[in-house]
Amino acid sequence: MESRKRGAGFLKEFREFIAFLGTLWGILAGISVFFPLSSVFLKVIPLESYEADGVFNHLSPPFITTVATVVTLFVILSTFGRRDELREKNLRSVRRHAWISMGVSMAALVAYMTIHQIYAQYGYSVFGLGSDDPLKLFFEIPLTAAYTAFFCLLTRAFMLLGMAEFYRNG
Repeated sequence: MESRKRGAGFLKEFREFIAFLGTLWGILAGISVFFPLSSVFLKVIPLESYEADGVFNHLSPPFITTVATVVTLFVILSTFGRRDELREKNLRSVRRHAWISMGVSMAALVAYMTIHQIYAQYGYSVFGLGSDDPLKLFFEIPLTAAYTAFFCLLTRAFMLLGMAEFYRNG
């Protein structure tokens, strides 16, 4: 009996999630899971390995995009899981949180680009980092964190706006 209740609860929640993903904002939030991969195809955000004239030596670009994609998926599920809290807030508050997420995501992108340029320009000459120097991780880990934060917070903004519209109309 208990497993039947859990199964029914799961199906109800799954249907609600699919209904949300069917909205315009939900589609955008769903697609945003794949935004980290856009750097691989579009080359807008520099993400190249050291061997390909990039800066990443210890952390590979596929590893970084995988981390960003998995964490972004977690953000979608986590945000959706907190939908009851969002229903209790007023629409203005949810939209404000979405704009804050958007702003912080842009700040993370600026941080990524700044660290990337400092690392690319001065990694060897100022910091004396050789090609396999483990100290390069002091640049690569913050780069990975900023890259991941940019995509996660952007996705969170889409999710919040989508959920505000979905539950306002629903």
